[in-house]
Amino acid sequence: MTPTPPITREIAQRIATTRYEQIPENVADYSKTLAMSALGAMLAGPQSAGSDIVTRYVKRAGGTPEATVFGMRGKTSVEWAALANATFAHATEYEDDSFPEAVSSYTLFPAIFALGQHLHSDGRTAIEAFVLAYETQARIGIACREARRLGYMVLALAGALGCAAAAAKLLGLDEKGTAHALSIAASQGSGVGYQTGSMAHIAEMGFAARNGLTAALLAKDGFTGQLDVLEAPRGLLNLITAGKVENIGGILNDWGRPYRVLEVGIKQFPCCYHLQRMIESTVEQRDAGKVSADAISEIEVEVNAFFPTVVQYLEPKNEIEAQFSLPHAIAAALLEPRVLPASFSKAKIDSAEFRTLRSKVRMTIREDWGWAPTGWTPRIVYRLKNGKEVSIEPQLSKGQPPHLFNFDQCIEKYRGCVEGLLPEDRILRSVEIMRSLESCNDIAELVNAVDVSPQA
Repeated sequence: MTPTPPITREIAQRIATTRYEQIPENVADYSKTLAMSALGAMLAGPQSAGSDIVTRYVKRAGGTPEATVFGMRGKTSVEWAALANATFAHATEYEDDSFPEAVSSYTLFPAIFALGQHLHSDGRTAIEAFVLAYETQARIGIACREARRLGYMVLALAGALGCAAAAAKLLGLDEKGTAHALSIAASQGSGVGYQTGSMAHIAEMGFAARNGLTAALLAKDGFTGQLDVLEAPRGLLNLITAGKVENIGGILNDWGRPYRVLEVGIKQFPCCYHLQRMIESTVEQRDAGKVSADAISEIEVEVNAFFPTVVQYLEPKNEIEAQFSLPHAIAAALLEPRVLPASFSKAKIDSAEFRTLRSKVRMTIREDWGWAPTGWTPRIVYRLKNGKEVSIEPQLSKGQPPHLFNFDQCIEKYRGCVEGLLPEDRILRSVEIMRSLESCNDIAELVNAVDVSPQA
């Protein structure tokens, strides 16, 4: 029997020793685009459902004023700031995704910006931390696809380890300290897929950010954990997959070949990833004059068996459920000039025209298409009142690999998040800093550029 490689310690060694100069230029460049996407959502998120409760919670917690909480007009400890800002980012449902690992960069950047602001880390170190942290959570996610089938929300579970990796890098921990940070984070990794559509779901990304930072800060002060916690027979990977870890050797053998950052897709619309191509294709049909809300008799959407385990609300009761509602997403695509956060507001949910159109959308589950997050194509049939039918099979949405958005293409999304919240000069300044993030001497400069609280 081939012995399992020392995965925990080897990942730690790679995190501790890899430098910016070793990261491919295209990986570093795309990391800056992802940073802008994430920051925009952090700033917009305090307006989303549930975020006000998190803000009140963090205010009650207090804490040493180390890092900015967006929308709160104040600072708290890095752990609480990361929890709040990551929850805000997730609340928009703008977070990016990558498959098959099912993790997100939005889990990482709130932790990186909070700790980076406190430590006055430079931009190069922040990019190092992000790329290595993303690789950590992605390689674990790929090996643990069975965990998602069993019901875990992997972006939060593996995200806790990713945030620990990022924090360890920013703190300058050595190989052993980084391994302990990963080990401590493994004890805090969690996330339940069933929570989609609830406030608990949006907070899971915040918990991961807080827990990963906590793990690294404890490790810095000498706290320890099992140094084979990932690969051990009773370790995390076997535990969350019920012993069905896939290609465990690939975690190390495939590391950086290429970096998984290049598999991250950027969402266009503030709702579940699995609705993106359906919205985009419906908007295209509408704009081409082939379908319209008034002309619709019925819309049938054929999906595989996985789809309704995430997109599970036919008639949403609140904003978060609407972000995981197929009928509401299709209605928004037909009724709204642009599908924006306001398209999922309570006012839209309760409006008569949305209600009427949602009632015309029918989801048909094709069990014969199998159970998989990706690798399948939905079929949408628009049945019109005049007896005609329009049938489409949407492929990948724009911004998804291999057709990634570049930095300039993502500015529109960033502006959509921050216009009305930031004055124009702050928007321009923050974009300028992120475009040349590798030249930024202090991450606090970026955070201060978007912090409109009186003391900023």
